[in-house]
Amino acid sequence: MRLHARGVALGIVLVLLAGLGALALAGAAAAATALALAGHQQAALLAFEAAEAGIAASLAEAAREPAPRATGPLPWPDEDDAFVTLETRTEAVTGAGALAEGYTIGENAGGFASRHFVVIAEGSADRGARVRLEQGFYVVGPAR
Repeated sequence: MRLHARGVALGIVLVLLAGLGALALAGAAAAATALALAGHQQAALLAFEAAEAGIAASLAEAAREPAPRATGPLPWPDEDDAFVTLETRTEAVTGAGALAEGYTIGENAGGFASRHFVVIAEGSADRGARVRLEQGFYVVGPAR
């Protein structure tokens, strides 16, 4: 009877070890999946930051001289461990705007004009991450 009990205990221990091994494999698979997802999220955030940097640079240039312009695909940032590019274009928007042409408060009729622009920035990174951001702005100044 004692030999039979030893055989049953061995079988139970083997089943428990197999269960623990399966649990360890499942944990390793979950960790590998989480690592891959973190890499995808990091690439998406890098693309978003590149597009934001493109918007900021375009708005800074528009503050100096508001005019349509474009920048080709540029590497961003200057790092070796990530391949990230940004591309921007600033377009003049035609049609009715917030202020009608020649808007004035009663004096100097036709003295002011508003121009509407939109900046479109696209950032891309490894793993196919792409982000497109749009930012509009108005410039109110003397009519030309």
